[in-house]
Amino acid sequence: MLACFLGLLDVRLRRITPTIKPGDDIVKDDALQEIAKGLEELQTNHSMHEDETWNRAYRLERLFALVEPSDLLWLELKRRLARAAEENVKSYNRLSLATEALAPVVLDPKGGLTIGSEPAVRSLLLETLEDTHSTIQRKFYSRPIRKKATTRIVCFGMLAFVLFILPYFVLYYNLFSGEKINIKSWAWLPIYTVATSGLFGALFSRLLYLQQNWDALTIGGLKDAKEYASIILRACVGMIGAVLVFFFLKSGIIGGGVFPDFSQIGVEEFAIKAPTDSPSTISFRLYYPTKSWALLVVWSFLAGFSERLVPSILRETEARIGQPSTQK
Repeated sequence: MLACFLGLLDVRLRRITPTIKPGDDIVKDDALQEIAKGLEELQTNHSMHEDETWNRAYRLERLFALVEPSDLLWLELKRRLARAAEENVKSYNRLSLATEALAPVVLDPKGGLTIGSEPAVRSLLLETLEDTHSTIQRKFYSRPIRKKATTRIVCFGMLAFVLFILPYFVLYYNLFSGEKINIKSWAWLPIYTVATSGLFGALFSRLLYLQQNWDALTIGGLKDAKEYASIILRACVGMIGAVLVFFFLKSGIIGGGVFPDFSQIGVEEFAIKAPTDSPSTISFRLYYPTKSWALLVVWSFLAGFSERLVPSILRETEARIGQPSTQK
């Protein structure tokens, strides 16, 4: 890609050079010489780091804004605006509005530039190039950071899911080995399920948020997203939120058909027996969480997933406590 980009700049230089007469404009002469010298150096010096090479190549492309022929300057600006739109440059709307406002001032009836308008058009073209290059380099720089952040969050999420599903593996392992299952001794299982569900919900929420807001985050925000401390902190907040929701539900402050009945939390056993006249059919003994347990898992996951759920419950509870009691 770098060699291709340098080749494009070289062809553009060959197109522009014949249109500039030496000695007519010192600024254009100096810029043209610097472009030619810089291109030769970049094409022959292979020891330079790739990041530094791209920086210099983009600088040379911005120098082309100073030497672009006047009769092609407006077309070049429109082409660069289209490129900015393709690259989703944040300042595209502002640049587009500035171009529309500038058009009646700098264009004559034949579509050429009016006398004295060239500096304004070159300035806008240069700003468009600067914003486009900044956006492209940000994408290039952020790509490995995004990859590392996504990988770490997915790994933590898979660990949380394994922790959540682990008791069920133990349960079915005991069934497979023929050992007697004393599910009543698993008093820790509800709170364990709540914590792991909230942990998984928080990590899943974080992953979705980052996938939807990569372009809106600053470079500092991207670096924070991949740090272990940031991931673990967000996971802990989700887990604590799920535990708080567990105690809110258990206290009975909030209730209804969509909330779990803690007296019904447990494991249901379903025995599917094969017909007696079909010896080839296999019988199954299935164990499922009860409906209330499933509702508890859903609420715990939502508490970890939604950053607004726990604060909204706290505000609602505070409002209820603050209401004056009515006496008949």
